Amino acid sequence: MDFPFIKEALMNLFSKSSCDMYPVKSAPAMPNYRGRIKYDPTKCMGCGMCERVCAGGAITRVIEKTEDGDRVTLTFDMGSCTFCSHCADFCSSKAITLTDDYHMIATKHEDLLETGSFVKKPAKKAPACDAPKLGVQPRGDGKPVSDPALCVYCGICAKKCPGGALEVDRAAKTWKLDEEKCLACGACADACPKKCIAI
Repeated sequence: MDFPFIKEALMNLFSKSSCDMYPVKSAPAMPNYRGRIKYDPTKCMGCGMCERVCAGGAITRVIEKTEDGDRVTLTFDMGSCTFCSHCADFCSSKAITLTDDYHMIATKHEDLLETGSFVKKPAKKAPACDAPKLGVQPRGDGKPVSDPALCVYCGICAKKCPGGALEVDRAAKTWKLDEEKCLACGACADACPKKCIAI
């Protein structure tokens, strides 16, 4: 019976390994490499857009009621993440970034989790709707209305909208709201320099 690999096995038995133990040295990642997710809860506004666009279902959001407000906890599971960068691309507050860290070998599942929490304080008590002050009719569903008499159609509200629900045409002087995409988060009203949007 022929054993062609016995000689090679015996030679390698007493020789130095040709493999290097990980990690030998840290090499820089290629430009634009999408690696480990970094989450900054201090910038997050808890709109949930990242969870909605996550193709791998790697993001979970837990909301707990506290005396100070809603405690929002986001968890990113690198074990399920496809590193498509949709969460970071859609995050209007830039709370999510993909780093160039490719060292994601772990012996525990917990080591592949990026998590963070913040307390979303309740909105300050105000009149039911500020729309009458602006001269427009309130919607009654918590979604924004805009006063065309004050609006300059700058488009800042559309840029700040995390759901992409607003469409502003400066030339035609139109302001359109996509009700299905609107999260009623109030980002547009906060961003409006003319204060012509009411929730």
